Amino acid sequence: MTRRLPTVLAAALVGWAAVLSFGAPWAGDTRIHLATLHALIADPWSPADPLVGLAEGSPYYSPYAYLLALTAKAGGFAPITVLRVAGVLNVALWLWALARFTRRLGGGARTTVLAVVFCLLLWGLHPQAWSGFTGLYSLSWTMAYPSLFATALMLLAWDVFLDIRSGRPGYGAPALLALVMAVLVLVHPFTTVGTALGLVAFALADPRATLRRPVLAPAALAAVGLALLWPFSDVTDLMAATPGMAEIHWTLVDDLWADHGLAHYGLALAGLPALVARRNRPLGRELLVLFGLVCAVLAAAFAAGSWGFARTLPVAVLPLHLSLAAWCGERARPRLAWAAVGVACAVGLYGNLGGLTRPLWRPVEAATLAEWKQRDPATGYAHLLAEIRPGDVVAAQTDFAARAVNARGGLSLVPGWPYPWVDAAAREADNAALFAVGTRAADRSAIAARHGVRCVLADLTSPALAPGALPGFALVSTAQGVGLACRA
Repeated sequence: MTRRLPTVLAAALVGWAAVLSFGAPWAGDTRIHLATLHALIADPWSPADPLVGLAEGSPYYSPYAYLLALTAKAGGFAPITVLRVAGVLNVALWLWALARFTRRLGGGARTTVLAVVFCLLLWGLHPQAWSGFTGLYSLSWTMAYPSLFATALMLLAWDVFLDIRSGRPGYGAPALLALVMAVLVLVHPFTTVGTALGLVAFALADPRATLRRPVLAPAALAAVGLALLWPFSDVTDLMAATPGMAEIHWTLVDDLWADHGLAHYGLALAGLPALVARRNRPLGRELLVLFGLVCAVLAAAFAAGSWGFARTLPVAVLPLHLSLAAWCGERARPRLAWAAVGVACAVGLYGNLGGLTRPLWRPVEAATLAEWKQRDPATGYAHLLAEIRPGDVVAAQTDFAARAVNARGGLSLVPGWPYPWVDAAAREADNAALFAVGTRAADRSAIAARHGVRCVLADLTSPALAPGALPGFALVSTAQGVGLACRA
């Protein structure tokens, strides 16, 4: 029966993911991934930027996005449908990769089951809902994002490297490692950093074995070379934009300072004694070095003001989860230890309850615009956006409105997300002038012409929707105090 537990747990989690994907509302960054799929389906060979349509190519045009877009195009599926299916498959892939990696820890099926449970629950009373974080609440929102796919690839890359280091690699293991790393660089650079830290930690944990089989440097060079050959996004653009992306990650850092991280990560500390106690057990030294290395890198990065490195926090937490799972799974433990672990899991389940029960939520007919924000990104603003065609440029009054436009395949005058790959400041200035009180109709017309604006989405009280404010534009749709005016 114990051997069947991983299969039973995996089936239950994949079933939960399926019910959630097809039965619960979506929000957040799902809209930017929908925008990416719309753009790739429209033109897979030379797609314009998915948010503003300014230039060809985008960092979001990764192999993961292309696979989903080509699937949608070939099967005639809607982008939201493909993303829903991808979420379920990503959960299954992550579970497989985690089970494969935990075989190295010892303890058999019990260790695998506990590792899954701890990775889902042992975060905190207020777990983060960020891509790359594997808490149950976070996965309920982000399972379709490239980050979960990348997390599975990270575990696979570590597993392949450990096979090579042990002298028992499978056929073509070095090439597979290079290929996986190249895909990681393109799909989710933040997870790539965590993957690299893991590979370095495992190399440092057994330097003699690593030196006997020096595969890391050639694999890294090959991965970079393969990534540079990808024609639809430029890895160097990602590196150049890193400073511009730092500000959005400050909230992750701030959470660590506010309460010493206990509210978001405190439960993971239950694995700290096991991490130390297992230092001479299978993979114990590797996990201990990984934890220390990631903590050191985070400390150095935060001291330098590089907040983006906060995205490696899940890699710092993972050794704690895995060590505790192995410690509990290897042999019988005192009842007091099991009681403490049980209490931690119960608290973690309470903190993640919103994710577990999210399939029970149902989109309801919205009465106010505030409620619309909780609805499915494919249907939010549906009454207003029916006039917008894929590729239409829309001047939106708010970030949320811009994101809703992008989710339906339209382009926004101003990116609804931090997006350092376009001249956002100039666009924001034009957008502000378009909606400002006192802007002349001729100036509004000039702004609309400069950016090819076809529609304006704003509150009905906005000066831009006043009669005569935008010559050639007419109000075509209204709902709940919001209106859409379009050029004939």
